[in-house]
Amino acid sequence: MRELIAFDGAVECRLESGAINLTLRGFERPGGADAARSPAEALFAGAASTPECLEALPARLHAVRIFELAAAPRARRLLISAQTLQLELVCHSMQLHRDVGRVFFRAVPPPRVSLRRRLGWTLLLLVLRLPGAGRLLSRLRGTR
Repeated sequence: MRELIAFDGAVECRLESGAINLTLRGFERPGGADAARSPAEALFAGAASTPECLEALPARLHAVRIFELAAAPRARRLLISAQTLQLELVCHSMQLHRDVGRVFFRAVPPPRVSLRRRLGWTLLLLVLRLPGAGRLLSRLRGTR
């Protein structure tokens, strides 16, 4: 058994029709001491269990963990473990969507704009709000 994701707190559980027929949405349990909770989503395509188990799934689960079991031919076997539920699923595929915004913006530094350039653009935009200022500036630049 290999743990794929562990959710923290309440997890929204939705049964849907179409290719993605089960969605779990919540916040991923933080990994380190300084890590913050980040939104995550698990999408199951062609999820099947005993029909009454899948239909009886509550709208909210708590402390959900998803494990991958031994692979079946042409399918994935997964175990959804929650406080009140243990459900074994067979599905065609499963996708995990995690929010990477915090990690991305930590790796990419913000642009540095000097105070002089900010004031220049602010002044230009304020002047362009005046009627006729655009024509006057285009004449000063020598363009139409």
